[in-house]
Order: sequence, then C-alpha cells, then structure tokens
Amino acid sequence: MSVKRVRRVRWGRVAAAIIGGALAVTLLTGFYDGDQKLVQTVYTVREGDTLREISERFLPLNTGGRRYILEFEEGIVQLNPELWENRGDIRPGQQIKINYWVKE
Repeated sequence: MSVKRVRRVRWGRVAAAIIGGALAVTLLTGFYDGDQKLVQTVYTVREGDTLREISERFLPLNTGGRRYILEFEEGIVQLNPELWENRGDIRPGQQIKINYWVKE
C-alpha cells in the first residue's frame, strides 16, 4: 500500500512572492520614476534639419523616463499630422510640436 503525500499550498507565501516579484520588476524596469511633468514645445525647422537630428537634440531633455530615439521620433510624427502624409519630410520654417517628460 502506497501513501500519497499531499502538499498544502501556503497562500500567504504565494501572495508575498507575487507582490515581491511585481515590486522588483517595477523598480528594476523604471516603470515608476517619480513625479513627472509633460513639456510641450514648438520647434521651427532650420535649413539642413532632419527629423532624426531634431529627435537627437530633444531626447536628452526627456528626463522623465527612458525613451529610445525611434520611439521619440515616432512621437513627433504622431503629434504632427502633416508629417504623416510625407513621412519625415520637413521644410525650413515649418513648425513642429514636440512633447517630452521631465522629472519634477
């Protein structure tokens, strides 16, 4: 005759592990990086500017969280409907909106 052992689940430990894991992921990925403020600005395109160069110029100002250059550039395109039609085609004198986040 064999005796089958039944393991009891200790739900308190399971809940603590899940909460601890979620907290660790949040802290390690920078999901919450403190209070932030949205900055909205308008940039006038100069002769020789490209959308990538403008993104590279404004991305360091984004101190409110981690963003990548392609994401930042796409954000500029989405914010300016005229850039949707002529993907990234900008002209000198054109005004484009740029948003970024800064820590408070």
